[in-house]
Amino acid sequence: MISTDVFDLCTKNGLTIAFAESMTGGSLAYEMIKNPGSSKVISGSIIAYSVEQKMNLLRISEDKIKQHLIVSEVIAKEMATSVKSIMKSDIGVGVTGNAGPDKQENTRDLEVWIAIDFKGNMITRKVLFGNLTRLQAIKKTVLVTYEMLKDCF
Repeated sequence: MISTDVFDLCTKNGLTIAFAESMTGGSLAYEMIKNPGSSKVISGSIIAYSVEQKMNLLRISEDKIKQHLIVSEVIAKEMATSVKSIMKSDIGVGVTGNAGPDKQENTRDLEVWIAIDFKGNMITRKVLFGNLTRLQAIKKTVLVTYEMLKDCF
């Protein structure tokens, strides 16, 4: 299970994690929840698929969304920091992207931005999907996100 290493590291270090997911639709939280005892680690998850839900649930300002593309490093960072604050977690993860086959309005590529707010330190990564199918893009995002999380420890 891809999340087991991160789950074990969180448990060992007494850390909690929260997810703000868009294109992954809850897949990141699901991977963590598959671990027995996950309630000690995952404090919550928000699936904010639409722009409106990013504003309403994650408190991202309309101005910030208009100023930056919805699929951008800035918005991924905002999502990570916001969910961390809302859920009172040690770690916040924000994911926003285009898994295809179509691109969202005002976006550039089939891509994802991943941001991790790890106890106040922010790391980000952009992943391009090229010719991946939608499901392959989601799976790749989950894998890359958990690899990034593991590297934080």
